[in-house]
Amino acid sequence: MNKAQWTAAVDQLMRREWCIGIEDAGIDEQQLTDYWRDGQTPAAFLEWFAEKYDLIRFERSPSVRTARAMSPRSGSRQPPAGA
Repeated sequence: MNKAQWTAAVDQLMRREWCIGIEDAGIDEQQLTDYWRDGQTPAAFLEWFAEKYDLIRFERSPSVRTARAMSPRSGSRQPPAGA
């Protein structure tokens, strides 16, 4: 994997797991280059980075579509008695 592919994989994993990208995290180009040259996988680099900076994984909530499917349909409400 070339450096551009490796960096893109790191960025994609960060966005998926922590909802931040490389730039948001303040990871500099030299740090990326060093870990890429050392043969670290993107996942191993991120494991180290997350532990060092005590990152908390983003927990995905059910999507709006899923939440709507699980809730009572607003159109099925009955009018109040005597209305």
